[in-house]
Amino acid sequence: MSHPPVRLSSWKQHPEDLDFEEPDRWFVGEHCNRYPQDRAIVANDVLQGWRPSTSFITRDTKVLAFGSCFAEYFIKFLSKYGYNRWQLAPERHGLCPEPLLLSLGQTFENVFVIVQQLRWAFGEFTPETALWFTKDKAYFEATEERRNNIRSSFEQVDVFIITLGLSEIWYDKIADEPLWRPIPARLYDPDRHAFRRATVAETIEAFSEFDRLARTFLPGKRIIFTLSPIPLIATFRNQSAITANQASKSILRAAIDEFFSDESKRSREQYYYFPSYELAFHLFDSPFSADNRHIRPEVAAAILDVFTATYTDLPITSGTGTTPDRTLRALQDRIRELENELVAKERVIAELDRAARERLAIIQQFSKSG
Repeated sequence: MSHPPVRLSSWKQHPEDLDFEEPDRWFVGEHCNRYPQDRAIVANDVLQGWRPSTSFITRDTKVLAFGSCFAEYFIKFLSKYGYNRWQLAPERHGLCPEPLLLSLGQTFENVFVIVQQLRWAFGEFTPETALWFTKDKAYFEATEERRNNIRSSFEQVDVFIITLGLSEIWYDKIADEPLWRPIPARLYDPDRHAFRRATVAETIEAFSEFDRLARTFLPGKRIIFTLSPIPLIATFRNQSAITANQASKSILRAAIDEFFSDESKRSREQYYYFPSYELAFHLFDSPFSADNRHIRPEVAAAILDVFTATYTDLPITSGTGTTPDRTLRALQDRIRELENELVAKERVIAELDRAARERLAIIQQFSKSG
């Protein structure tokens, strides 16, 4: 599509109106939120612009968390503190006799398979040859009974918490459909099964398809997206897993930002973004455990504390145990205070040093002239 050339309006300021001794401020527009400097970053810095108008998760709210493995933290949190009093229909499906969406809640690593599950649940997709495998390599058969159970569960839910983890996908080239994950080696067919990294544009398109499905089949439901801080286990690209992980997270985060930049979607108060990824990496210098994969317990607790204060009616100060070690949290807060005091003192020292250097220069100048 061709675009007309950009034409700049002519502009000329009269020389008498130019005052270079007192220059104007830069135009900053309606929003100008500065990056925190000379102090520790706190949760409110990260949440700016992402808080809902009101906390809408109560004990009677039906909440379902699923997506990447990071969903486990939200699933356990909801169960531990008395949320989700409603019950999903249990089913024995080779993993355990519990609700299907709870046992498979950490299976859907990318937005493409999440969209596929919605299409399947509501009858827009029937997998004739789909090879769906759980993390323990068990084959998941997409029966009509399971489709009905999952659709019924989706329809009962009030709030979805969807955790997104990867931009790397395996897919069926013939069916043009994503796979949950790599398939067992004995079933791999190079003419059919392939791997690729999804682009930002493809991911945005998947979010748009999710929005279409949500408006059609899930009207009135609230949906909270969050980006998992947990890195991928391995990459299938010919590069470091570290750089591949960074690219994967960046693609997802860019697509999320583009999706939420559409004011019409945000104004509906249906979609929300909770910045788990940003909280993990900006509130903690070292968020991971010794395995370099799972976040430390205090990091998970801090993220869930912020989630609690932002979205639920559960008071953090009620002694519910959302903070696993209050002494540790108090020590962390004190460390932050001391760090802020240190930064302030370093600033004073720098100012005193500058003043001393200026005075020394004046003294030296007078000495030379004398």
